Amino acid sequence: MRIRLVLALVTAVLSVLVGAPAHAARPAAVQAVTFNVCGNVCRHGEVGATAGNIAYQVRALGASVAMLQELCYSQFLGIRDRLARYGYRAEFARASTGGRCDDYDRKHGTGFGIAILARGTMAGKVLYKLPSPYGRHQEGRVVLGVTVRLPGRTLFAVTTHTALGPNLPIQLGALRRWLVPIASHRPVLFGGDLNVAPDSADLDAFYAAFREANAGRKNGLPTFLSRPNRKIDYLFGSRGFLAPAGVASANTGYSDHSVYLGAFR
Repeated sequence: MRIRLVLALVTAVLSVLVGAPAHAARPAAVQAVTFNVCGNVCRHGEVGATAGNIAYQVRALGASVAMLQELCYSQFLGIRDRLARYGYRAEFARASTGGRCDDYDRKHGTGFGIAILARGTMAGKVLYKLPSPYGRHQEGRVVLGVTVRLPGRTLFAVTTHTALGPNLPIQLGALRRWLVPIASHRPVLFGGDLNVAPDSADLDAFYAAFREANAGRKNGLPTFLSRPNRKIDYLFGSRGFLAPAGVASANTGYSDHSVYLGAFR
């Protein structure tokens, strides 16, 4: 199965990191995952199987940090509850409402958005609404950040899901102005579905301030399964703090995106 190939790759990467002789203690490696769940359109708001599958993926890949997009709040609750016993904490950010979300659970409404999970502690949640000046009935877009304390290191984890169309460069510009200065002086892990190709000029500032898990802008690992397959999902680590050490993907059969995995040291 493809998931086994992913695990073999990551295990090989980390064995190199752990087995290499060191003159000083290295911070623990970070295995990061980003995944557009497509929980409303592809999964019709279904909770049990969707939450179970994502929780399995996070654990099977040994993710230190997982970033999820297009996630119903009820699906988030299912994932959070399944992973809590394994030391994961979770934060959710509502961006909009999902037309098929929460059909079975009236208590939590129709919240739809993004989430961060981490196998460690979390503090200092930050939530901003991204600008969408064009279009009267645009789906809301937000960015979620949280300080994550992992064994041996602390980092600022940030995820988002930017919009297609004329609002895209405006939203990426807002993210750039906020994140690039932060990344210059602390470890920042930034990931999500950016809806843009690696060669876009809108990503120039991000590639200058960060290193992407693919370690370059050419021959990026495809993450969006609609033909032609292409890369629109990213994992960036701030330069000088997080160095890419490997990348892989896995198709779950649950979404039009692959799970995208990046290892950083």
